Amino acid sequence: MKHILIVENDKSLAQTLAQHLEHKKYFCTICDSIQQSIHELENFSYDLVLLDRILTDGDGIEVAEFISDFSYQTKVLILSELSQVSQRITGLEKGADDYLAKPFSLAELTLKIDKMLNTQKIKSREELTIGKIKIIPDSGELIINNKTRQIRKKEIQLLACLVRHKNQVVSREKIIDIVWSNTYDLPTQSTLDVYVRRLRISLGKYKDCIKTVRGFGYMALE
Repeated sequence: MKHILIVENDKSLAQTLAQHLEHKKYFCTICDSIQQSIHELENFSYDLVLLDRILTDGDGIEVAEFISDFSYQTKVLILSELSQVSQRITGLEKGADDYLAKPFSLAELTLKIDKMLNTQKIKSREELTIGKIKIIPDSGELIINNKTRQIRKKEIQLLACLVRHKNQVVSREKIIDIVWSNTYDLPTQSTLDVYVRRLRISLGKYKDCIKTVRGFGYMALE
């Protein structure tokens, strides 16, 4: 049975959605905040998240970003009153797979859910290696000594960028241009440095394969 997380500020609507979807043989969990939904996603596996943007503790877009970084295979369908073109584009850029404006019909919602859950996100099998480290960029898998773990989307993209240019210095400007090419929300160079520190933590004892070249950028050493 497919598991759906309903992240919805309107408790009455959340209950209606859950009852409707459980009748369609989906298993549903309800929460109404960013904090609670992230707790659920960290501890349980969900096939789909129905996501309101207006939540008790902020914009649900944060949940879409979290899923994009941590739970690649989980689908995201935003259900929101924020339905202007720019708002829908933002939702899709931040990780949503689809966007449905409120009010909506349950029939249309069900069709979208059925279609989304019957379409697998394709994992590219492109593999990049450097030393004892192997990565699969499009699935976020970091493989070290045959042990696989999932790391944040931007971390894997950053590492992939450096590995594709291994043993070469890659400027901070070029890294930002490559890794953040599909977004208007570009990081500062100091923010990039934070991502590099997180990546080194993920690499553990192999962190020294990422070298800082002061005044120029970073390089991945074979």
